[in-house]
Order: sequence, then structure tokens, then C-alpha cells
Amino acid sequence: MGYYRDLREYLAALEQAGKLRVVRRQINKDTELHPLVKWQFRGLEEADRTGFLFENLTDLAGRAYEGKVATSILAPSREVYALGLQCGPGEIWERWQQAYRAPIEPRLVASGPVKEVIHKGQCLLEHGGLGEFPIPMATNGWEALPRMTALLWHTRDSETGVINVGTYNGTPLGPSRTSCRLQHGAQARHHVQKARHAGVTLQAAVVIGAVPAVAMASGTKVPYGLSELAVAGGLAGEPVEVVRCETVDLVVPATAEIVLEGEILPDEVELDAPSGEHTGYMIVGADVFVFHIQCITHRRHPIWHDFISQMPPSESSTLRSVGSEGTLLSFLRKDCGIPQVKNVAFHHSGGAWRLCVIQMQDMGGVRTHNATVWQTLFASLSKSPDWPKIVIAVDEDIDPHDAESVNWALSFRFQPHRDLRVVQGRSAILDQSAMPHSIATSYTAHYPESSVSPQGASAMLLDATRKWAYTPVSLPKKEYMDRARAIWEELGLPALKPRVPWHGYDLGVWPEEFRELAELGEKGEFGAVAQRLKDWKKPSAKE
Repeated sequence: MGYYRDLREYLAALEQAGKLRVVRRQINKDTELHPLVKWQFRGLEEADRTGFLFENLTDLAGRAYEGKVATSILAPSREVYALGLQCGPGEIWERWQQAYRAPIEPRLVASGPVKEVIHKGQCLLEHGGLGEFPIPMATNGWEALPRMTALLWHTRDSETGVINVGTYNGTPLGPSRTSCRLQHGAQARHHVQKARHAGVTLQAAVVIGAVPAVAMASGTKVPYGLSELAVAGGLAGEPVEVVRCETVDLVVPATAEIVLEGEILPDEVELDAPSGEHTGYMIVGADVFVFHIQCITHRRHPIWHDFISQMPPSESSTLRSVGSEGTLLSFLRKDCGIPQVKNVAFHHSGGAWRLCVIQMQDMGGVRTHNATVWQTLFASLSKSPDWPKIVIAVDEDIDPHDAESVNWALSFRFQPHRDLRVVQGRSAILDQSAMPHSIATSYTAHYPESSVSPQGASAMLLDATRKWAYTPVSLPKKEYMDRARAIWEELGLPALKPRVPWHGYDLGVWPEEFRELAELGEKGEFGAVAQRLKDWKKPSAKE
């Protein structure tokens, strides 16, 4: 079996796997859709989260829509993310490494399903332009316009010719205009700046509803100059079929649901409407570019693709965490040459960017030197000036994804005066702890001088690894826990989800006399233990 031909085949696979909830009752896209789906991120465990497909949509004006909305379909959980890659959750990292090692360039075809309906020229607005599609409101009660969250912006680097695909949100500003919010550092923003320098407009194509691999590559910070379409081919294991656009010199996935073609005027900037963000807070006063639509192509009965973002955990935080983990892990192990790095975890609570935990491992039975731990911590900051903000190094026996496990390491393997470093001179996009947020301090407007100085923002590095041998972990040994688990399952008790650590183990300090006492206790010879304790001669400090 090859990779998914289109979004519809993927949705069918999700439904077959029990990971898609199809809603056929009427739903108001402006008042009910996002609140309904967001309940699963506020009220369900990750394993119980699914995608949603809404088939009967209306809006505040009482209009009925022909199209559907698919939301939370790529990453409500890592299990669903893995389904998008046709692999198991434990194979996600290797699939990403393969995509970076062997990207596959897209294959140009003459036409595809996305060309089934074409609106351009005098026919551009014959079905209402953007009004044809059921674009949902996102942060209801705070946002003022529908938010287009799963837009895959295709732009070309004028110097290299490489097409970049990036996920940047926007709002409809009329039937043939949208906003495009490009944060500092976005590759498409560099393309806009090059176009401004050349005195030309920037051609762009916006794709909605591509196969999962394209959306996954678009939502990941792929190294500059590497084509996301080629990375998507590497993820899929086969080329992504693309077609030429009608009015701009770009190619787009042939089986996408919808494509908007047009141009961005580099010097045309407008105020963005209030927007919910991945930090869990609203932002106001952002400057956005304006995208002028020249052509709309789409499939018959198109499906509008929507991301669930804003307050973490969310679908977008899962997308970011998986992509960022693979990118940073590869960078630390291969580019920096630190094989002692075993795993990387970006936590939802940090918007899947700010809070990072790096799991270290010993090599060949040799304890990882503390200097290597600090090399790793400092190197983690070199991928971006903005993220991560807090980086914690932990040992191999700590689960980097489990906050309780990490907090245990911080509580008992870390000393603030010795194991903490603060690095100044960092940026803090959308982070209100760096400065008060207002229209005047928008992340694309002019910053106050204090916020861009080397003291404006900072990162914190924490070494929560053991610096010497410890006494054993105070849980029953593995054989006892294994036996108890068998009894648990025999009794039909709820399915267990073991958290690390789930059994006791030796960490280097366990004197022979205590081992002997424990062995007596295992045999039930409690009287002998009591007698030994009575006769015990405590070693002197000199000993």
C-alpha cells in the first residue's frame, strides 16, 4: 500500500481506526464548532482524543454550507500523528530522520482533483470567493473574525528558487483578501523582505487540505533552504504529486482540497484582529501582511481543513512538539556530535517550544561527564533566538515527557546555586513575561528599546542529572511489580499506564550490610533483622 492519495483517504483511515468522530447534526461554525472540539483538549486524556468531521454547517446568518470542516485530524494525539505517517508512535522520530536523510522531490503532473473547480478572472467571485467555505471562528467571545488556522503558504525564494511551505494563520478580509501573519524568523517573511528589496510583489499560493505529510512538514521548522515538499515526500516515502498554479509561478499538491492563488504586497501592512495564540493568551495589535487572491481552485464538495490551536494542549502544540523534538534531537546528536543525548521532549504547557527536557544516557557503561551535559544545554539554544526558554537535562531513568518525573528530578537532583545558568540576549515572541502586551508592543510593531536590548529576554538552563551515586529508588524491585501487575490484570482492574519510574533500582549507593538485611527481609526472617540492628555498630565519621 502506498501513501494516502488525498485527505479523504486519510479521513477514511482515521474513521476505520476509530479516531474520527463524524458529526452529522447541524453545527454553527461561528458559535459551536471550536468550543465543542476544544472540550476534548480540556476534558479528555490524550489517548481519547480524536479528529472531527462536521458535515452539516451553518453560521450566524443562518446560511447552510455545502462544504465540510475537518478539524483536529492531524495531531489530537501522538497516536493519531503516527497514523498520518502510517507508522507506530515509537517510529515517528525515525520517520523524520529518514525524511531529512533522503528527501524526495515532488513529481509534477498535468492536472489533479484540486482543479475540478476553477474561479479566476471575471469568475473569481461567482460563488462568493472565500465566502464559499465554512471558515470557523476560533477563540469565541474574544476573536472578531473567523480564523484560518491550517493554511499552508507556498512561496518561492527569489535567490535559490526553492519553494517554502509554512503554516501561518490569517483571517478573511473580504471575498478576495486575507491577512497573513508572518512572525519574525519565518522563512516566508524573508521572501517578503527580498521581494521588497527587489521592488516586486511576492507570489503566493495557499493550500488547504493537503495530505498529512505536507501539513506536518509545513508546521515544522525545517532547516532554511530545504524544500518542505521534498521533506513531505521523504515522510510519505514517495513523491508528492504537484500541479502548476493557474495565475502564479508555483506548484501545489495536486490532490489538495482548496488552493488560493495571489500575491502579497511587501509594503502593505494592516492591523490584525485580536487572536488567540499558542501561549494560551490573546494577542492584540499585530501587524499583518495582506494577501490578494487572484484565483481559487478546489475539489467538488471541498473539505475545509482547520487546526485546533490557542490554549495548550492543542493539536498545534502536538504538531510543534513532535517536529521540534525530531529537529533538535537530530541537531544535538549529529550536528553537535553528542551521542549521549537520548531523547528530547517539548512540553505542551510551554506551547511546545518554550519548555524543553533533554534526556541524557551513559555510553558504554561510562557516566556522562558533567561538561557534556552543559555542552548539550548550551547547544540547545542555538536553533532559535526565541526557543527553548527553559531547558532541563535529566538522566536516562527520568521520563522527559512526564512532568511528574521531571519535577522529581528537579526536586532531588538539582541545586539552584550550582546547576542553573541564565542566558541573556534572547528574544521572546508573544511572551508577555518579557514586556507588557498592548497594541504598541505587538511582536511585529516597534518594540520599546528595553525589549530588544540584550537584557530584554533570557533563557534558563537546568542540570537535573545526578552528580554522584545515589541510594536505590524507593519502589519495590521489578520482579515484585511484575508479579503484582499480573495479579492486577487477573482481577480485571483498569488498564495500567506505567509511569517512570515504576520499580526500584540501584543507583550506586547500597552497602553490603543493607543488601544482606534486605535479603533476610525477603525471606521473612524479621527476627534476625531486628537482632542485627540491635547489635549494629555504627561506623565512626573517620571510617
